[in-house]
Amino acid sequence: MANQFCKLEFHKYGASRLDTFTSQVKNGIYTNPTVFVTPPVSEGDFSRTQETFNAAAADYTTYGITKKTAYLNAKNNLLEELDSLAAYVDTTADGDVSIIALSGFEPSKETYQRATPLDKIETFLLKRTNVAGQIIIEIPVISNKGTVNYCCVCSEGVPIANPELSNGQIILEQGDPQVRQDFNKSRRKVFNGLTPGTVYYFYVFATNTVSVSPISDPKNLMAA
Repeated sequence: MANQFCKLEFHKYGASRLDTFTSQVKNGIYTNPTVFVTPPVSEGDFSRTQETFNAAAADYTTYGITKKTAYLNAKNNLLEELDSLAAYVDTTADGDVSIIALSGFEPSKETYQRATPLDKIETFLLKRTNVAGQIIIEIPVISNKGTVNYCCVCSEGVPIANPELSNGQIILEQGDPQVRQDFNKSRRKVFNGLTPGTVYYFYVFATNTVSVSPISDPKNLMAA
């Protein structure tokens, strides 16, 4: 029997239809907390992302190409959060069409090749650039694990004492340094505005539809 999953047709939607679909998903997931207990995106954050997208879409309609970049960035942010929620619903539903429909997503009619759990990322590269305060992180590709999203956390000056993840988010203890995060899915991360002469510690991990990998051991590099 085919195991169904959330279709990602919303990537092709225009602004108005995407807004309607987003509201549908928001209503499906956040009004059913007994089924969707721990969504990876909070309702407040999801609402703010939708509001930002709608404002950017309105500006783009009014002012044209001068607002296109802002609109595309806002749309990409919304699509990333929808992708994250779709992956979460796939895991929660485990092929149950009624749960997928309840979430607001549309179930597929195709066989779903379930992803396998992710292992700890053992190696990744750090490098400075000619831009002051910029460090780039390159994470090796993870194959045969389904759709993989790549994440990076950066701490300034000192490492995180006991880095742990919960639902794909870094958990900090009192006294831990402030961190910067890049969860934009890409294997290439770019951190800007770092303080020259300061050492930064970088941690990476990955997510797919069934798991979050353990967080990596830190690597450090001084910003220039």
